[in-house]
Amino acid sequence: MCSRCLAIHCRLQTCIATLLILSGTPTLAQPGSTQMERAIGYVPAPKGNAKWYAHWGYHRAEYGKTDLRLIGPGIELTLHDIKATDMPEQFDPAVHLNPSAFTNPQFNARVGRRINQRNALPGATWVSLGWDHLKYKVPHAVHQATGVIDSLTYQSSPFDWASEKFNFEHSDGMNFIRLAIERDIELGRSSRTRQTWDTANQKWRFGLRGSASLGVVVCATDVRWMGTRSKHFWHISGWGGSAIAGAWVQFGQFRALARIQSGWLEIGDSRFLTSVDRSGENPAVSGPEAALLDASRARHAMPFLEKGVTIAFLFGRKGQFGVDERIRTAPSR
Repeated sequence: MCSRCLAIHCRLQTCIATLLILSGTPTLAQPGSTQMERAIGYVPAPKGNAKWYAHWGYHRAEYGKTDLRLIGPGIELTLHDIKATDMPEQFDPAVHLNPSAFTNPQFNARVGRRINQRNALPGATWVSLGWDHLKYKVPHAVHQATGVIDSLTYQSSPFDWASEKFNFEHSDGMNFIRLAIERDIELGRSSRTRQTWDTANQKWRFGLRGSASLGVVVCATDVRWMGTRSKHFWHISGWGGSAIAGAWVQFGQFRALARIQSGWLEIGDSRFLTSVDRSGENPAVSGPEAALLDASRARHAMPFLEKGVTIAFLFGRKGQFGVDERIRTAPSR
């Protein structure tokens, strides 16, 4: 037999032997199979390592002092050092557990997508979009005011906002709709090995979360001025930015998060007076007077602090696992 034929014959025998060996263990020859994954040092991660989360919760808010500027027909008035309050509701099953009413209290709703998960620092990075339904009310008290109302001038003068003639609140929502980048740090995971306490057969996990966000503020303002009510529809009124820190505990695919959010809200285009009162208390106004009323504005800006608890459900683990959805097994000793 010539040397070329001998080489071809040897190669053919090698291929046949390889096929016979693999035919006895077919699963090891399939890329992505469980056996192959374990052979190269990976096993699927816990179901809690999901791609998506959706959360819902409630909060309390505090606001720093601000100047409230009111601009309207014959009105240019600034109320100084206003310390507004939120408008919480006591827990009531008829409200909080009612599908037609559970959005009335101050709530937090959010959906997030995991964008990576690395072995170097246990945890995950998320991008999320959500809605913080804040509420804001100017307290009924005697405030200091500067400005003009028709022919009456104020120069750091007392202004009786305690009267029933005056009210200013974002009671249907000072809604902070924001985009956030979030980072989880899981505690108790020195390395992502299948021997750690929080892998597939251990469902409890806990950690910390930090995030930064930026978004728009959409207000629905309710005003009473000189006894006349002006209730408005939602309106893009400004912008805001915030930072959040929190701690979470997770069981399976459910996660509870306690968090504090601190930031700044700049509301430069809130409604003030109106020609059409949404509450229906007052008849609509038309003509030039209506245009002047609709051009009125309220402006204020302040720091805020929000404290709340949310419950999240983590989901979205179908099909083959990606590289960042597997746990590296520890080397055998």
